[in-house]
Amino acid sequence: MGANNDMRVLFCQSYVVGKGQCSEKEYWNDQGFCCDKCHAGFKLKQECSGEGKRTVCEECKAGTYSENANYFKNCFSCKGCNKRNMVTASNCTKTSNSKCKCKDGYYMKTLSSSTSECRLCKKCGPGQWEIGNCTGDDYNHCKCKDKHYSVKPNSCEPCVSCQEGCGFLCTTTEQPKLAMPSNDLLLFSFHYIEVPDTIPQIVVPVCSCIMALSVVVFMIYEGIRLWRKRKRASSAQSSPHDPVSTTEVEPMVVTDSPDSILITNLPCETERAVELPDCVPREIKVAEFIYFVLDEIPVARFKELLRRLGISDQDIDWAERDNRPFKDAQYQMLKVWSDRGSGGGNNVLPYNLIQFFIDTLRNMFLAGCADIIENRRKKVIHRF
Repeated sequence: MGANNDMRVLFCQSYVVGKGQCSEKEYWNDQGFCCDKCHAGFKLKQECSGEGKRTVCEECKAGTYSENANYFKNCFSCKGCNKRNMVTASNCTKTSNSKCKCKDGYYMKTLSSSTSECRLCKKCGPGQWEIGNCTGDDYNHCKCKDKHYSVKPNSCEPCVSCQEGCGFLCTTTEQPKLAMPSNDLLLFSFHYIEVPDTIPQIVVPVCSCIMALSVVVFMIYEGIRLWRKRKRASSAQSSPHDPVSTTEVEPMVVTDSPDSILITNLPCETERAVELPDCVPREIKVAEFIYFVLDEIPVARFKELLRRLGISDQDIDWAERDNRPFKDAQYQMLKVWSDRGSGGGNNVLPYNLIQFFIDTLRNMFLAGCADIIENRRKKVIHRF
C-alpha cells in the first residue's frame, strides 16, 4: 500500500515538472508531453504523436483567421462591415480580423467586443461651439458660446439679463468691510457710523463682572482640590493602625495631581464598542459586484483590465468560446479573477480584492468608473 502511494506522488511530481518545462511555443497535451503550437493563420489538425515530433496544423480557410500561436481546432470567423453607414477599413487576412470604419459624419459606437454600429454625429445649433472631433470612436458635444445661454438642447442665445449661464450680468451685494476704529468711528463700506458714547459704559462693567466671577469659580475649585488632598493625606496616615484600611486602599484614585480623576473599570462590551468603528468594510457578494461593474467598464478597455488583473489570454479565449453571449463571457472572466483572489469556494469578495480592482481602474485613467464602483461599495458595506 505504501509503495502505491509513493508511485502516485512520483507520477504527480513528474506531471507538474513536465508541464512546467513546455516553452511558450509549446503546450502540454493529455498524453503527458509537450507539443508545438500552430503558427498564427493556422489551426490544430492533429496533435504530435510523441516528444520531438511535430504537430499537424492546417491553414485557416478564407473568411477565418487566427492572430496568435495556438492549439485551437477552429479558426475565428472574420467580421463583416456590411452594417448601415459602415465601410471596410482593412480586409480580413489569415492572421488578422477585418477592420471597419464609419462613413464621414458618423462615429463608431461599440456595443460589445464583436458588435458595433455607426451613429450620426451631432450637429451644433446657433450660438453653440462643437467640442471634440466626430471621427472613429470619438463623438462630439455642443456647448454654448461665451456670454450665451441655452434655450433648447441644440440652440443658445446671447445673454441679456441675469440668469443661469449669464452670471457675469448678475451684481453681487457688497458686504460691509470692517476697518480699524479711528476717532470713535467704524467704517462700513462707504458709510460712516458714529459709535454711541454709551457703549464703553456698558462694556466695562460687563467685563469686570465676568472677571470677578471667574476668580470666584477658581477659588472654589482650589478650595475643593486642597480639601480632597488633605483628606487623602489623613487617610494615609491612619492606615498603619487599621489592618482593614491596608487591604482596601483605593488604587483607582490618581494622587498628587491637580485634577484627581476616579478611574473606573469599563465593561468589555463598552471597551470593544469604543475600539471598533460603527461600520467595518468586510466583503461584497461576487455576482452583485460583477454585474454592477459590467455596466460601468467600457467594452473597448475590458480586456486590458483583465490582463492588468492577472487573467491570461488563454483564460480569456476559453471564456469567449464557452459563452456565446458576450456578457456571460465577461462574467466568467471576472469570476475566474475573483475565485483566484479569494481562494475559491466563496460567494463574497474580500475588501482588499475590491480595493485592488478600483486601484487598477485608476491606473488605467478610468477614475470616473473607479469612483462609481467605490461609491457603490460604500453603500453595500455590511454592518456588524
